[in-house]
Amino acid sequence: MTAIILLVCRSVRELLDLSDAFWQNAFNIDRSLTYYHTKRRLELFRFHCREFWLRQYIKNAESMHRRRDVDFAAIEAGADCNQIIENFDDTAQELHLRFQEAERQHLCQMDYLSDIEIVDGREFNASFYEYSDALPKYSNEQIGKLSEGVSFTITGKIAINCERFSINLVHNNETRDVALHINPRLPQNYIVRNTKVADIWGSEEVSSALPFLLRRGDNFAIQVLITDACYMISVNGNHFAEYAHRIPYIAVKILEVKGDVEDVEMQRIIVENYPQRLPESQAKNIALHIEDGLDEIDANIEEAINIPHEWCLISAPVTHSDSPKSTHSTNDPGLTLPYYGSLPTQSLVEGRCLKIEGRVRLLPHSFYINLQQGRDIWPHPVIAFHLNPRFSKASSGAIGKAVVCRNAWYNGSWAEEERSELDTNFRPGRTFSLAIVCAKESFEVYVNRQFITEFKYKVSPEIVDTVYIQGDLKLWNVTLEHNPMVKGKNVRIYHNPMYYDEY
Repeated sequence: MTAIILLVCRSVRELLDLSDAFWQNAFNIDRSLTYYHTKRRLELFRFHCREFWLRQYIKNAESMHRRRDVDFAAIEAGADCNQIIENFDDTAQELHLRFQEAERQHLCQMDYLSDIEIVDGREFNASFYEYSDALPKYSNEQIGKLSEGVSFTITGKIAINCERFSINLVHNNETRDVALHINPRLPQNYIVRNTKVADIWGSEEVSSALPFLLRRGDNFAIQVLITDACYMISVNGNHFAEYAHRIPYIAVKILEVKGDVEDVEMQRIIVENYPQRLPESQAKNIALHIEDGLDEIDANIEEAINIPHEWCLISAPVTHSDSPKSTHSTNDPGLTLPYYGSLPTQSLVEGRCLKIEGRVRLLPHSFYINLQQGRDIWPHPVIAFHLNPRFSKASSGAIGKAVVCRNAWYNGSWAEEERSELDTNFRPGRTFSLAIVCAKESFEVYVNRQFITEFKYKVSPEIVDTVYIQGDLKLWNVTLEHNPMVKGKNVRIYHNPMYYDEY
């Protein structure tokens, strides 16, 4: 009788899922079946991940001296995890938290299902994970015990005819489950991250703020750092993405590399910071225009904004009156992103400002600027000021409107985020001159000499020694300058109009 009830329930559930698929896809048969099969695959994947974490709980509990007995049969039968966990010690409690995080990640992935995999109606293509050459180009089954701080750096050369290659952290079990699959696909210009459990692949992650920088015939260096929360992945010395643990990393025993690469080597070390910098990813020294005796200026002297001619308005000819002065060749590519700029400590003080000049990309999503202490991604640096304009579809009004987010990271977490929808004077395809000014009590932000917002100090700006810039912009110049006083006035060139009368 129980078996019949379970069979009926399963049939009803599948019928409901199929009906939902048809409803979600406007009764298009092909898209509906794709949606249904993908959803079923991800549900089965999630089930296997959950089973993996539960087996890890059991293994942990069996290997420890218990203060009280644990009913493992109840676990296998599907008893309430929260009550069973009460019998586990601190280590099992920690595993339970990781399991809950994995559950949250997969629920989010299910929420994004229509955006990630179904929007174009294509079926999941497992062939991208298969290789004609079954033998890996590199395999190491003696990678040692994994723990937070263990780092693997894989180097090699990309074949001149490379289509794709992969780096895999593999469990040495019957199904050779893949805890982390890093899969650069050169024709598509993106890097897939995924997990395979019981021969079922999960949902792919492909997003990253870092441009795709791998090229056929070039050397590459990909670093994978193990942390308790996630894997951190860097490409050629720059942080690329984080990937939350879908299954426990503790049982990973094998590292292998497959695909169109050669001369592959691997270095395993324990690190205290991440990522490992290469010469091309080292911080650049920011130009300092803070000579003594230049802290006062005549009111009729205007600032010169030196930006290349070709970075002005793209859709219309540039007239002499609105053309910024240029001291650079029109072929100059500017500064590469992500940008790390180095400042002397205690140089960002009241009366000085950070000048950032560049151009917003034609189809911007967002960019951000961090004024921080140190250039590491892990451990997380102290960020005195995080400025993040977001040009989302939800923004209403004229072009240039953006949701401007401000925040700071200190004492191990983000502060309460401040956000406002503002007319920022940022325009797609147009140059800008942005000034982040150190005032008495806050950072003040100006775009093209117009005040837009401020952010009260959470930590002293004097700790800032690094400027980190990333996102949808072309970066031309970063300098530290005086915010000089206007001769005969009690105001500076950049001053908040809320506090001072116009001069």
